Amino acid sequence: MKILTIGMIGLDTSHCLEFTKLLNNPDHPFHIEGGRVAYAFPFSSEDLEISRNRVQGYTETLHNDHSVEITHSIAETAEASDAILLTAVDGRKHLELFKQLLSYKKPVFIDKPLATSLKDAEEIYALAKEYDIPVMSSSSLRYAESFHQLVEEHHEDISGIYVHGPLPMQPLMPGYFWYGIHMVEMVIAAMGTGASGITMKKSSDHETAIIEWSDGRHAVIRGENEWHSRFGATLHTKDAFYHADITKDSKPFYASLLEQAMHFFKTKNSPIPKEETLEIIKLIEMINHSRA
Repeated sequence: MKILTIGMIGLDTSHCLEFTKLLNNPDHPFHIEGGRVAYAFPFSSEDLEISRNRVQGYTETLHNDHSVEITHSIAETAEASDAILLTAVDGRKHLELFKQLLSYKKPVFIDKPLATSLKDAEEIYALAKEYDIPVMSSSSLRYAESFHQLVEEHHEDISGIYVHGPLPMQPLMPGYFWYGIHMVEMVIAAMGTGASGITMKKSSDHETAIIEWSDGRHAVIRGENEWHSRFGATLHTKDAFYHADITKDSKPFYASLLEQAMHFFKTKNSPIPKEETLEIIKLIEMINHSRA
C-alpha cells in the first residue's frame, strides 16, 4: 500500500498536532495507516490572536517531536505532497489559500469551516470543479462514533434532532462559524438540506436555535456560552428516540474524521456531498443573521 506524503498548511490549531500524532505515530492507540505528515507551512493570521499566538508553538512541536519538515512556502509544501490538509484556523483565509493550491491538482481537505461566507464557499467549489481538484470539508463531530452510528442506522427515518454543546465566540470568526459549526454540522448530517427558517432564543448562559425544514421537520441546537467538551445529540424517529453521549465515546472524533479524510485522499471522492457542506455555511449565515 502506497504511503501518502501529506502536506499541512496552517499550523495554528490543535488539529494539526492531533492529526499528525494519529498519522505519524504507529504506537498511537488510534493510529491511522496509509499516510504521513511530512511537510508543513506555518501560515497564520496576524489579526487573529488565537492564530498569531499559537503558530510558533505548534510549528516547533511538529518539527521537533514528529519530524515534520517545515517549509518556506505553500508552493514548496504542495509540490512535495500527494495530498493537502488545509488546517489554517482562520476560515476567512481558506479561499485565498485554496487558490494557491489550484495548479498542483492535489486532493485538499479543508478543516472547518470551509469558508466564512456562502459566497466564498461556492467559489471554492466552482474552482475545484474548474481545476478538477477533489475537495472535502467537515467538522470532526459529524464522525463522532456514537453519533455517526445512529445517523447511519436511522438516516431515512429521522424526523427531528436535538443537539447540545459549547458555543464560545471569536469576534473575527463571526457567530457560529467558530464553534457553533460543530453542532450545525451534526444537524445537517442527520437532517439533510432544505432548512427554511430560524428562530433564536437567548438566556444568560446559553442560546437556542430552532431550525425548520420545508417539509415541517425541526432541529433544536442548544449552545452554551462557556467552553466545555460535552457534545451530545438526541435523534427522533416516528416511533423512538436515540441518544448519543459523545463524551463517552472511546474513539476520539478526530481519529474518525481523519479516517474519512484518508479514504478521501486515496479515492479522491468526498463522502460528504457538496450540497450538504454548502447548506452548513448557508445555515450558519441564517443563524448569525437571526442572532443579530
